[in-house]
Amino acid sequence: MKKTKKHFCFLTIYLALFVTFHTSCNKYLDIQANKNQVVPEDLTDLQQILDGSQNINFNFCSIGEVSADNYFLKQKVFDGLNEVGRKFYTWENPVYNFNNDWAKAYITVYNCNLVLDKIKEIKRAEANKNDWDNVKGSALYYRASQYLSLVWTYSKAYQDDTSPKDLGIVLRSTSDFNVKSERATVLKSYRVIVDDLLAAADILPDKAIHVMRPSKIAAYAGLARAYHSMAKYDSAYYYSDKVLSVNKELMDYNNAAEVKILASYPFTRFNKETLGYFELVTINAQIGVNNANIDSTLYQSYHVNDLRKQAFFKMNADGYVSFKGSYAGSANLFGGPAVDEMFLIRAECAVRKGSIREGMDDMDYLLSRRYKIGSYIPAHFEVQDEALDFVLQERRKELLFRGLRWMDLKRLNEEGRGIQLKRNVNGKEYMLKPRDNKYALPLPEDVIMATGMLQNPI
Repeated sequence: MKKTKKHFCFLTIYLALFVTFHTSCNKYLDIQANKNQVVPEDLTDLQQILDGSQNINFNFCSIGEVSADNYFLKQKVFDGLNEVGRKFYTWENPVYNFNNDWAKAYITVYNCNLVLDKIKEIKRAEANKNDWDNVKGSALYYRASQYLSLVWTYSKAYQDDTSPKDLGIVLRSTSDFNVKSERATVLKSYRVIVDDLLAAADILPDKAIHVMRPSKIAAYAGLARAYHSMAKYDSAYYYSDKVLSVNKELMDYNNAAEVKILASYPFTRFNKETLGYFELVTINAQIGVNNANIDSTLYQSYHVNDLRKQAFFKMNADGYVSFKGSYAGSANLFGGPAVDEMFLIRAECAVRKGSIREGMDDMDYLLSRRYKIGSYIPAHFEVQDEALDFVLQERRKELLFRGLRWMDLKRLNEEGRGIQLKRNVNGKEYMLKPRDNKYALPLPEDVIMATGMLQNPI
């Protein structure tokens, strides 16, 4: 996004600890932490805060992808990690401190809350209503999206019977540091996420000037994601359908103008499937393109005529396969909602409610643009469970390294799929059983010590 017009020097806030660190004033606008720094005063200033992409769009949690099963590490790569990195890889609940996914996520939350606090001081009038609505709607959208990333990472899967007591995330409704940070329940966390997204959808524009800014459709996509992760499939269907009724554009992987299959990074950043732009944080080396090797069984599951096998993966000189298929168009990992994800959500939800043919129509529409021209055979299933297995397999194959797999594992294991994860490190086998408490990753120890919040159970 554009650089700010005012040269605000700034400090960003690590929510629970009041830890501050400095970031370049020349590129991004951030939050003022003391009286001597400039305080945002008008809608232009508030919009500039939300346009500070480093602290708004690029903080989606990636430690869940580290813990998921799409990749493995060679022994020498594992040995080169620090102790915290190794323990996250082997599901051993490390004790760790700043800097981390939690800290980065709450930078975004703080920025959004500052905007929401300050906009209360600006009267909404006929002359400014569009800008006012866009600023408020954007702040609500970004906060809810970050909360969703956090609850997927640090909480158990939503369950009707346990979510009223399961530990959720910290829900900050103000930028006032004097308000104590406490963990909400999973139920309350999702309620706030849904409420924020609904409120955002009411006032955001139908179309944003750029996908780095949110739109009404992006908010609907966020709702589809939230309800899908909650296993509320009727609602997930409703909102994914609302998105696709407006935008169902998919890239055709046969079209070299859209996808450069053999390039180092085949996809253009901000491509036409992007509904909202986010990237996963880059601080977790395990899933870096030079470290993560794709699970061999997963790689072999792609048909020879499936162009994703070429577009997503690179065969390295050592015989291992690495991922190159990020919609960020670089080594960074895209984590935002996209049209392909909406098709997969709608297809899954349709099959779950018994509309198998409707679900397969969506799958055919998607996969016919992923396979070599003329090679895709339309899907046909009579048995609901077989159709659902097909959709879930394609979901995994389509949405690699987008910050979704960890939550999918939790959700699917709650319905009894029994997905057990294994790692082999230096001759020792590590296992993560379905529904293990470790699926709710531990919070940073310095946050626990400073706030007295409850840690996730081991």
